[in-house]
Amino acid sequence: MILRRDEPLAPRTSYRIGGNAEYFFIPARADEIPPAMSYCRAKGVDLRVLGGGTNLLVRDEGCRAVVSLERLKHTDCYGPFAKAEAGASFPAFVKKLADNGCRGAEALAGIPGTVGGALVMNAGGHHGEIGDFVKRVRVVEPDGRMVTLEHDACGFRYRDSDLKDRIILGADFEFEEGDRDEIRAKMREIFAKKKASQPLHGRSAGCVFRNPEKAPAGRLIDELGFKGTRVGGAAVSPVHANFLMNEGGASAKDMLELIQWIRNTAQERAGVDLQLEIKVW
Repeated sequence: MILRRDEPLAPRTSYRIGGNAEYFFIPARADEIPPAMSYCRAKGVDLRVLGGGTNLLVRDEGCRAVVSLERLKHTDCYGPFAKAEAGASFPAFVKKLADNGCRGAEALAGIPGTVGGALVMNAGGHHGEIGDFVKRVRVVEPDGRMVTLEHDACGFRYRDSDLKDRIILGADFEFEEGDRDEIRAKMREIFAKKKASQPLHGRSAGCVFRNPEKAPAGRLIDELGFKGTRVGGAAVSPVHANFLMNEGGASAKDMLELIQWIRNTAQERAGVDLQLEIKVW
């Protein structure tokens, strides 16, 4: 176990925004996580879990304690079955699935972050979600017990799950067998569409808001006239209005003010209560 003090969190997020973690744990094995939880309980601080930092906004003042799963990154595929630890790169895992002819992997193309983060938020898109392929998930419960949850106990739903109050260790997946060339071709097609419609190369955390029932959040924000709107270094992307960008030197305060401005306007002018898809620490 590695324990660092006052670890900068901004470089560990796709936004490149935020303060430091007072305590920063990097376990080498799953069984090192419960002792870190006990350490934090003894000090009266909450322990947060950091994956790839791709759907996360850290406040300027930072937070008390964080555990990074970056060393828990093993993956394996055998036929239509796969295993992955929570800290594994999700794009690399999806590529491995495609290379092994796992039909359904194409639905997960172009999603950043780690396997654990993808599971917590049931990451996916129009073509499917990661929860569709989960057989079981290994987690640490809030009381420190390491348990295995079968699919139905995970509570997968649109951009959410019942895993968010647990620390994910890894998961087992089952796909259908397919033709790897067809799967790769479909992945390229899906990724090309994303590249054409989303600002994939800027400093963002992906879609900030969940899609409400009335219309996609990006379309609603666009119709409200927010494309290009700025607060300090934070700006609404002119490419996709549900992407809020750090265009240089943005603070968490800038981003949160822009988020609240959009939410207030959507409520007042469209009667829509926009809910966050990203996490705010």
